[in-house]
Amino acid sequence: MKKDAKRKIFIVEDDLPTVEVYKTALEAAGFKVEVANWGAEAIKKIKENKKKPDLILLDLILPDINGMEVLGQLRGEEQTKDILVFILTNYTDEELVKMGYKLDAAEFLTKTDYPPSKLLGIIKEKLK
Repeated sequence: MKKDAKRKIFIVEDDLPTVEVYKTALEAAGFKVEVANWGAEAIKKIKENKKKPDLILLDLILPDINGMEVLGQLRGEEQTKDILVFILTNYTDEELVKMGYKLDAAEFLTKTDYPPSKLLGIIKEKLK
């Protein structure tokens, strides 16, 4: 695979150890990874970058705005409305799950149930 042909995954997560675990696994699997630790930072980077990510891994609990707000803003913009988004969080609530799917999240995954090895399988399947 050519370097410029790498699939790009954008991680929106404020917990640095979690970021490192997923980033390391994704890069080892051949993905290009970009990270934002704040919701507003993620929106800005995603909108400004000419090459949009193939997938966003989005946490719900962020230091500034919550992940649902990030997802809502991305869905409201023409250039970002079709990006594949997985909500990846430890915060599970039936209403949040419904809201996530209503905002067109491709997956709503609990971090404790989806370690990087298991997550990679789902990512590869969705990005085929």
